[in-house]
Order: sequence, then C-alpha cells, then structure tokens
Amino acid sequence: MSPLSIAQYLPADAKPFDVVIFDEASQIPVWDAIGAIARGTQVVIVGDPEQLPPTNVGQRGVDDEDDDGSTVQSQQSILDKCLASNIPSMRLSWHYRSRHESLIAFSNVKYYRGELTTFPSPVTRDTAVRYIHVEGGVYERGGAKINRKEAEAVVAEVVRRMKTSSHSIGVVTFNGEQQRLIENLLDQARRSDPSLEPHFDRNQSREPILVKNIENVQGDERDVIVFSVAVGPDKTGRVTAQISSLNSEGGHRRLNVAVTRARRELLVFATLRPEQIDLGRTGAKGVVDFKHFLEFAENGARAIAEAFSPTGRDAESPFEDAVMRALQEKGWEVHPQVGVSFFRIDLGVVHPDFPGRYLAGVECDGAAYHRSATARDRDRLREMVLTDLGWRIRRIWSTEWWMDSSTATEKIHARLVADLEADRASRRAPAISEEPTPPPERIPSVNDTGEPAGAETSVAEAAPESEQTEVSPESVNDDGAPVRETKVYARGPMTEVREPDRGTAAYVKADPANVAPPDRERFYDASYRGTLRSMVDHVVHTEAPIYFDVIVDRIARAHGFMRSGETVQKIVASSLGQNRFPMSKDGERQIVWPQDAAAQDRAPYRGAGGTRSQ
Repeated sequence: MSPLSIAQYLPADAKPFDVVIFDEASQIPVWDAIGAIARGTQVVIVGDPEQLPPTNVGQRGVDDEDDDGSTVQSQQSILDKCLASNIPSMRLSWHYRSRHESLIAFSNVKYYRGELTTFPSPVTRDTAVRYIHVEGGVYERGGAKINRKEAEAVVAEVVRRMKTSSHSIGVVTFNGEQQRLIENLLDQARRSDPSLEPHFDRNQSREPILVKNIENVQGDERDVIVFSVAVGPDKTGRVTAQISSLNSEGGHRRLNVAVTRARRELLVFATLRPEQIDLGRTGAKGVVDFKHFLEFAENGARAIAEAFSPTGRDAESPFEDAVMRALQEKGWEVHPQVGVSFFRIDLGVVHPDFPGRYLAGVECDGAAYHRSATARDRDRLREMVLTDLGWRIRRIWSTEWWMDSSTATEKIHARLVADLEADRASRRAPAISEEPTPPPERIPSVNDTGEPAGAETSVAEAAPESEQTEVSPESVNDDGAPVRETKVYARGPMTEVREPDRGTAAYVKADPANVAPPDRERFYDASYRGTLRSMVDHVVHTEAPIYFDVIVDRIARAHGFMRSGETVQKIVASSLGQNRFPMSKDGERQIVWPQDAAAQDRAPYRGAGGTRSQ
C-alpha cells in the first residue's frame, strides 16, 4: 500500500503492525511517510539514495516551461532524512541484474564509488552500451519539444527487434512529449502490421513493450533499453546547455535511473554529440554527467579509464600467476583478473574458436577467494551468478597445486579440453526440424503445494555431472594414499538387501542435458522448441509414467530456472505436444505415459538399486 492508501483505508485506531517496510524510499516525501511510520512498532526503509528523489511533478509538469530555464524541484525523501540522522544502515553491494558489466560500469564509477560488486560476462569485448548517432535530427525547442527524426529511428529499431528477437524492449525518453510521439509512431506501426500486436499484450508477452520518460521509469527493467535523448541542435543549429530535468540539484539521480534499466543491451539514440554540450554554460552535475555518459556510450570503457577485458592487470598472487603460466604452456590464451569491479574472475580462458568470448573461468583459492566474507558467498552464490551469466567455472585448489602441480595442471587442462569438445559437439549437432505445434487445449499446472515428488531443488542439476565435480583439498594424491579400513563402533540389526525382482526396473532420473546442452538464453525462442521437444521426449522415455509438473521441473532446472511459472509451463506443454503420449489424471495432476503404453490406473513399481517392493 502507498502511504496515501494507508491514510485513506486503515482506521486510525487500528492495531499497530509489528514492522512497516518502505520500498523505493528515495521517492517518498517525509510528510507522506510519517503517518505510515506511526502505524508500526518497527520500520525498515529500503531505497537507493542515488536514485530518483521526490519531485513536484504532480503539481507542475516537467516540461511546462522552456528547457532553457525549467527545472524540476526535488524534495528530501524519508531515506535522505534517515541517512542524515545516522540511523543504523546496511548497504547491499551485489549487482547481478545486468548481463554485461558495461551496463552498470558508468553508474558504478560515477555514483557508487566503484563499490558495487558486479560480475563479468563471458565475452572478451563488452559492447552492450552503444551510441547511435541520428544524422540530421532537429530538436523543436520552445513548443513541441520533440525530435521527430530521432523518434522515427527509435521506432524503426524497436520494430526490427520485435520481428527478429525475443528479448523484451523498453524505450526511455528525456521528456513526456518525446514519449508521446514515440507511442503514436508505435501505434501506427501496430495498425500497419498486426503481427506486432502480441508484443504489446501482457497476456501474450512475458514483458510487453515499455515506453516511459525519465521521471517515471524507476522500478522498470527490460532486456533491451532504447534511450531517446531528443535534445539536440534546433533549426538554427543552437544547442541548449539546459537539459530538462537534469538541470536541478539531484538531476544526476534521474540520469542514473534512466541508464541502468537494461539487462542485456542499452542503445543510446541521439542527434546530440557529447562535444556539443558546453560545460562552461552550466554547472549542473546532471548535465556534466550526461556529457560523460554520452562519451562512455560512444567510446566505450576507455571513456572512464577502465579496460574491460582483458583488464591489463596482473594476477593477484604467485599461485594464480603459476596457474596462468602452466595453462599458457598448454596452449591456452589466458586473461588474468577479468572484470571491472571489486569482484574479478581470477583467470579467463579464451575460446580457441571464438576469440570474442571465454571458454571458461578458472577460480583459484587465492586473494579474492579469501577476501569473501562468508563461505556461502565464495563457494556457492558467486558461482551461481556466474553460471547464470553463461560462464563455465572451474576451480583449482592451492593445496592440490602445492602437493603435485603437474597433476593439477593436467586435471584442469583435461577439463578445459572436455569443455571445448562439448561446445564443438553442441554446435555440430544438426538442428531438429519441428512442425508448428498448436498450443494445447489444457495446460497442466504445477502443484501449488510445493515441489513435485522426487524433484531436487539444487541449481547444480542444470549442469552435466562432469561440470559439477569439484576437486577438493582433501582429495590430493588419493591414488597413492593407502585406504584406511573403516572402523565399526556399533552395528544395528541386520537387514537383508535383495536385488529387485525380475520385471521390477530400477528408477532412473532423466537429465535433459544428455540430449543437448541447455541454453537458457534461447529458452523463449521459437527456434529452440525443437531442442526442447527432444529434451521432453528424453524425460518421458526415461521416466514415464511421470507427472507433467515433474517434466516441467526437470526442464526448468536443467535451464537454471529456480521457479517454473505459467510461461515455462506453456512452453513445455507446447513442446510435449497434443496426442503424442497417452495421458491420464491423478487428482489434479496430469500423468504422461510412454508412447507404446496405455494410460492406466497403476504402473509397476520402480525402486532404486538394492530395494524392492514388499
């Protein structure tokens, strides 16, 4: 509920809450928050002081006056007051929404003092932020406040991406007039091409097309953000030094919000070039930072004196340096310290076939490993985030290296060779042709009561077994170490273990990765449905009869999804197809049977090895 809703709908004499939580507190004025704070015995205030402050936009529009003198009046938020009062605070520093570090690098350097922990993408040249110059655009100052040519270029790019890509798209503008112009042009495109309509329908698209301006985009995000600057030379060639809502104190916070909405790619469409902004005519931090951002988008990482990959830095410890030299002697090209933030991958092994991306990342238990605050951070969370970004992470332990460096080198070399062969095999696999399958009439739903029986919750299930094996310090020289006989201190009652009866097959859990390497990036693409169908068929062939929600769980876990929502269920159901397998019901759950079997009430018991039905 908003603070206003609390005041309107909750009785004044209502029992106080145990805790009141404010989200996006940087946008809540102090006087709006006081009443809600009084409703609880404790308060948690969550927000980013470098994002949008409260404004008087509700009382006066951003663009009611000419850009030459208009400013948006910022106000103090409840978050600002709490920070100024030295109320106990905790800073959250991990950032893993951006799929490429360049999407957050500018804000990290400019506004967060380089303290955000970001994670590098497995590419050697990060070009996720791009400047696209619109030649001949004219900014209509004083009246319309639009740049029509720039808007047309933005809409053409959006329409092209809607037809060729499944990534969600958002458009962010500097003012409301440019926003409305782009919305009108998109409406014209929809009328002329009805095939674009699903991209605007929330029921047919997981994230419909977004068009907002800099004042109301906070909280939204999309895979691709197209940023329309609009401001530029007018008909006389004059460029204003005043840029709408960036003029006022706190304008840089609006810029920070606008340029951090993208997960995968940020395209900056502008008639204005950075050198056309005269900083001698304005001292507004928002305008100064905007000039630097345009330089960053046009020139890349060197505009903020950071090299992305390779970093140009040396290894952080003699151990990492020794591992790097050993891998280089094996013929691998290795980049040390991959990344631009506090967190960097120790060694990045460049893909021999594709110099533009990394085959794998090698993590050593060196300086970066020991700097981690908790074991959960260094041994689980970091690898989960990096795997989600597309990395293969391989570990090498200092104890193993110390005991036998040559054997450790051969192990990591063998793992990298296996990774390379697996990657080449996946690219050699012929594409599976698939006839369009109409969506099923009935979509079985995942059991709301929790995980289906037999489903594992570990994300590690998504990777092949060969990729999950970790070399632990305790396993050093296992081949030569004598096997110590296990001492039995107590013996329970003897239980006879019998082999399964004939006809009682052992239950085998299917791994979709045995069919093809799961590609999370393409999961929603229509061209990937053939691969998904092969995975679904493999699961049914191996485990049927099987509940449909367990099939969904197998496919979702293989692609690294922790939850399987309605969209994932529909895609799996479409891949399963209609009338391809016998179906039956067990209460509310759908059962899928093998193709050569008839749906029935019971199936033979399948036990694990060494057990049998009694």
